[in-house]
Amino acid sequence: MLAAGTRVGEYVVGRRVAVGGTSDVYSGRHFTDGTQVAVKVLSPACCIQMDLVARFLNEAHVLRRLNHPGIVRAFDAGVLPEGGPYMVLEWLPMDLEQTLVREGGPLPVREGASVLAQLAAALGALHEQGVVHRDLKPANVLVARKDAEGIEVKLADLGLAKHQVPEGAAPVTLPVSTAGAALLGSLDYMAPEQWLDSKHVDARVDVYALGVLGFQLLAGRLPFAEGSETELMIRHLRMPPPMHLLGAEVPGALRSLVERMMAKRAAARPSLDEVRACVSSPVLR
Repeated sequence: MLAAGTRVGEYVVGRRVAVGGTSDVYSGRHFTDGTQVAVKVLSPACCIQMDLVARFLNEAHVLRRLNHPGIVRAFDAGVLPEGGPYMVLEWLPMDLEQTLVREGGPLPVREGASVLAQLAAALGALHEQGVVHRDLKPANVLVARKDAEGIEVKLADLGLAKHQVPEGAAPVTLPVSTAGAALLGSLDYMAPEQWLDSKHVDARVDVYALGVLGFQLLAGRLPFAEGSETELMIRHLRMPPPMHLLGAEVPGALRSLVERMMAKRAAARPSLDEVRACVSSPVLR
């Protein structure tokens, strides 16, 4: 655990604000201009696992390279004197999971549609760079603003991202070796093909996860949320989503879109451009 006042590059660390499965997040400020930031540090136990170190460094590399309004910004990255890697991110202390808990139910249709539009754009930007997020869920969506005028969100946490290298191109990220049978993702949001082979998936798993998230935003609950891991897998592989749980206030076009996004066959899912076109309809504004 970093002590308050520790200097990390051009930033000074404050208190620890979050503890994740592989990393800790601290508040921080720029040493000279006082800009508030988040300092994400790979936990010491994970620093001895080369694959986890590679994933962390790959995440920092992609975030620093991208400049998209719907993806959290990384200002800096490096290695601490103790040997662990870190990255400095924009300060966005509230995530969508916390927001949904505060709401205590579904978001208004316009807000839910707005979140889907913003995340579809952010995922599209990742996919253009050959990156599949593979772990979209409310905890990995940061809320930049939520007020009477609407909601603004940013995609975060590329720790489980898959980096696809075009044929003949040189890789720009570190290689990561993962056991073929390992489950990669968050179970409630995983596409059928992700349950069966997490390693060899494509961008369409992000469309499925976005559909699950859309269902959650509009229904106030997950489509499949009870039972054991095996039961959850069977539901994602075989059961149609319970669309009747979406209220009458959800327009038919949006209801149909969310259902198509959660299609069992990847080829039956809409493109992210289709998603954006539907949720950006004037009817939903």
